[in-house]
Amino acid sequence: MAILTCIFGITLLVAVNGYCDNVPEKVNLTRGFAIALAISKNVDLRGEALNSSMAEIEVARSRGIYDTIFSTSANGGVVSTPGDPFFRTKSGLASVGLTQYLPTGGSVTAGTQTGFTNAETVSAGTSSTTDWQSSVGITIAQPLLKNSGKETMELSITLAANTLEDSLERFRFVITDTVHAVITSYNHLYALRQLRESRGAALDSAEKLLDEIKKKAKSGPLQSMELANAEYAIAQRRKDLVEAERNVSDQEASLRYLLGIEAKTQIIPSEPPSRAEPPETEEQAVKAALELRTDLKQLRLALKTSQLQERVAQHQSLPDLSVNASGGFTGTAGSIGNSFQQIGESPGTFWSVGLQFSVPLGNTVPENDYRKSKIRTEQVQNQIKALVWKIQNDVEADMRALVSARLQMQLADRSRQYAEQRLDEYRKLNRAGTASIQDVINAENDLTSARNAQMDAIEAFAYAVAKLWRDTGVLLDRQGVHIDRSFPSKLAESKN
Repeated sequence: MAILTCIFGITLLVAVNGYCDNVPEKVNLTRGFAIALAISKNVDLRGEALNSSMAEIEVARSRGIYDTIFSTSANGGVVSTPGDPFFRTKSGLASVGLTQYLPTGGSVTAGTQTGFTNAETVSAGTSSTTDWQSSVGITIAQPLLKNSGKETMELSITLAANTLEDSLERFRFVITDTVHAVITSYNHLYALRQLRESRGAALDSAEKLLDEIKKKAKSGPLQSMELANAEYAIAQRRKDLVEAERNVSDQEASLRYLLGIEAKTQIIPSEPPSRAEPPETEEQAVKAALELRTDLKQLRLALKTSQLQERVAQHQSLPDLSVNASGGFTGTAGSIGNSFQQIGESPGTFWSVGLQFSVPLGNTVPENDYRKSKIRTEQVQNQIKALVWKIQNDVEADMRALVSARLQMQLADRSRQYAEQRLDEYRKLNRAGTASIQDVINAENDLTSARNAQMDAIEAFAYAVAKLWRDTGVLLDRQGVHIDRSFPSKLAESKN
């Protein structure tokens, strides 16, 4: 049946013959279901997916620069002046404010403060006066050169967003490599199982030949030679079968790791390596690779980041010039309540405007930071040029390998056909008494080799196609795998 499996934020449409839960001791797997299982359970993918989750958290964290800041403060003190008369002054000040940073690099603070001054005179008589002064106002600070502008202010946000994009591309790269490894391992296990079957069939055939020889009435040197040849063939083929069994077991263990199956389940691939031809021409493949390759996307993203850092570094080499302005209303009275009441009824006003300028003599640090960032940008540009060249060479080499694999597969098909015809003829001749048992054994060995060579050629062709798709960046699309990039934090969640 066909199901739609959603795992790690990845949507995969595959045909399956079983379920992920309660994996039995023996399981028949289609290639599509093996890919789905790997995406669901592969431990390396789980670890890589966490990087995207952390990068998404870092993006949210970086936006915290625009969080409104609440601040409050309070202080008080006493000053005593000895003499005649004796003076003592008590004072206190409290403030509350809200500060909001702006995309321009500046900030706006709205606040209120209130305080009192109590003056006491102690001599023949004691007198004291208390004045409360309160104010409500706004303060604006805006850099005009260094530290100004949205690019500089939001540098951390942009870098975090680029890091998230890079982690998603990295995740796609790891998924692509995992899917390619699953396809390769799945096809190789299928080929090894076919090799084991052919060696088992060859052993059965040799044992049948031995039985036929023993049933013959006549005995003599010729029959003894045929018995020895059959016994030797049986021993050799039994040795080959033992080796084939070990190779199957080793490959099953490798595939189980990729699929995330901890139990020692026997995996039976139900689909042979695909003979499907890729639809891309060489020109189309190169064009797709230059658009879709994740490593090239990562480098282009690194160039974008480097160019941003270069612009910011150039901006940061400017002198520090900023304007500061503040203004508001004040009220003075004998109590805190009356001072705020005066602000509402007949307030006083205050305002101030000023400029602040500073620059390090020599400006060594920012200028060298800018020079270093320019070199980094040039370095990434050269890396992109080199990778574009390498991608073109890789795709062209993949196309040549595909042509060679196709030709070898066609020749292997023909060789197996001839080997089967040859064995049939030798068996006829042996029954007619004109061919020896050794001739039949040799023909069987040749047929076994031809079958194995054919399976190797089909496997090599399927590998060449998968490698071409991997190198052009379309492997996931060809296998029906879609990464939902809308929710990076869900990439590491298991839906099983």
